[in-house]
Amino acid sequence: MSRSGFRRIRLTVKEIPPIRLNQSFPEYLVQPDILTFERRLGIAMFEPGDVGSGRLLTHRKLAFWMLFVGTAFLMIYVRVMMRLDVHPIFLAYVWAVAATIILRYVFYAIYKPPLLISGEYQPSVTVIVPAKNESSVVYQTAESLNRLDYPKDKISVILVNDGSEDDTGFWIDKCRDDFGFHAIHLNQNMGKRLAIAKAMENNISDITVLVDSDSSLREDSLLEGLRGFSSPKIAAICGHTDVENSRVTWLTRMQTQQYFIAFKTFKSLEGFFGSVICCSGAFSIYRTAAIMPLIDVWKNQKFLGRTRTFGDDRGLTNLLLKEGYDTIYIPEAKAKTIVPQNLRTYLKQQLRWRRSFLMESFSALGHMWRRPLGASTMFYVVLSLTLMSPFVVSYFLFLGPIISGFNPLVYLAGLALIILLHQTFYWAFNLPPADKVGFFSLMPMLPVWIFFTLALLPYAMLTIRTGSWGTR
Repeated sequence: MSRSGFRRIRLTVKEIPPIRLNQSFPEYLVQPDILTFERRLGIAMFEPGDVGSGRLLTHRKLAFWMLFVGTAFLMIYVRVMMRLDVHPIFLAYVWAVAATIILRYVFYAIYKPPLLISGEYQPSVTVIVPAKNESSVVYQTAESLNRLDYPKDKISVILVNDGSEDDTGFWIDKCRDDFGFHAIHLNQNMGKRLAIAKAMENNISDITVLVDSDSSLREDSLLEGLRGFSSPKIAAICGHTDVENSRVTWLTRMQTQQYFIAFKTFKSLEGFFGSVICCSGAFSIYRTAAIMPLIDVWKNQKFLGRTRTFGDDRGLTNLLLKEGYDTIYIPEAKAKTIVPQNLRTYLKQQLRWRRSFLMESFSALGHMWRRPLGASTMFYVVLSLTLMSPFVVSYFLFLGPIISGFNPLVYLAGLALIILLHQTFYWAFNLPPADKVGFFSLMPMLPVWIFFTLALLPYAMLTIRTGSWGTR
C-alpha cells in the first residue's frame, strides 16, 4: 500500500511490542515528535499510548538515573555549604530544600495510581465552565469539550457568563447554538465560586468536571480521568495541565517548564498519599455526591472576616481533604491552558496564587495532620520553607556577606543547580520535544524567584485580604 493509503493511527503498548531500531517500520505511522525525541536522546521511551523504538528505557528508569546524578550534585553542594561559615538554621534550610526536591522526583518515579479499565466506569457527567471577559477564548474551550470521547447522552456542559463586560456572552450563546450546551448569564459579576455554585444548583450528575474558560481538553481526557475513581474514598481527580501558548514569549516558555515540573513532581508526590492539596481549576473531576454538601460552605468561605474571592480550586480541595476524602493525580488526563504572555499579567496572577497558597495553607493547619504521614510531613515542611524563604534569601545575599563574608555566588550557584535539574527533567520527559521552548528557558526563573521571594511573598502576606477575579 502506498504511503498516502495509510491513515494516521495511534498505536498503544498493549497492541504491539516495542519496536527496535533495526526493524522496518513506516515512520509515517509513528508520531513525528516521538521520532525526533528518540533520535536526539538515542533511546526510546514511552508510556501507555506511545510507540517507541530502539533500546527501551522507561521514564521511570531514566528518572532513577536522574535522581542518582541530581542527588549526588545536591549532596556535594550541601557538603560545600557545611564547610562554610553558615548559621545552622540556614544550613538546615538548605538540607530541607535539597531533600524536598529529591523526594519529589522519587515519588514521580514510583507513582502509579490504581486505575480502572478505560471505559469501565461511564457515569453521568456535568462539565461547568465559568467565564469572565474571555471573549472568543471560551468558544475554543467549548470546541474541545464538544470533541470529548464520551457518550453524548451522558454528558452535559454548562457555560456561565459571570457578568462579563466584553462579548463573552455572545460567544457563550454561540456555544449553546452550535454545540447544544447550556448557557447561564449573570447580570453582574458574582465571582468564580458563586458562578460555579449557580451551575451546581440543579446538578444531578454522578460526576462534576470543572474547567477554566481558557483551557482545552484532549479528546480522551475525561475517559482517562474517570479511571481514577477506583475507590469510593477518592473524591477528586486532578488532571495534568500543559501550556497552550508555550512559544509566544520568553515568559510563556518559562511557564511551560514550570507547569510540567509542578504537575509531574509535586502532584505525583501528593497523589501517592491520596492528598493532592490543589486540584487545579484548569481541569479537575469530582464526585458530585462529595462536593454537593460542601458548596454552600465553599462559596461563603471567609478569611480574617473577608469573603474569599480567589483560591477556589484549592479551597474546594481543602474541604474534601478535611472531610477525609482522597484526592489523586492522573497524568494521562491532559488539558492545556493559556498562560500570561506579559510580565504585568503574570505578576498579578502569581500574587493572587501566593495569597491563595498562604490563605489555604493556614486554613489547612488544623486538619492536614490527619492525612497520611508522608503527605502531612511534606505539607508542613513546604509551608515552613516558604515562610522562611524571605529571611533565608536576605541572609545569603545581603546579611551573610556583611556579617561573615559569605560569598552570595555560592547560594546563586545552588539555585542554578536546582533549575538545571528541573530543566533536564523537562527536556528528558516532555513530549513533544522540549527543544521547542529551549533547554534553558527556565533559567530566567532564577532572578524571578528571588524577586518573588523578597518582594512578592511578603507583599502577599501583607495584602492577603485583598482579592480579584481572573488574570486578565
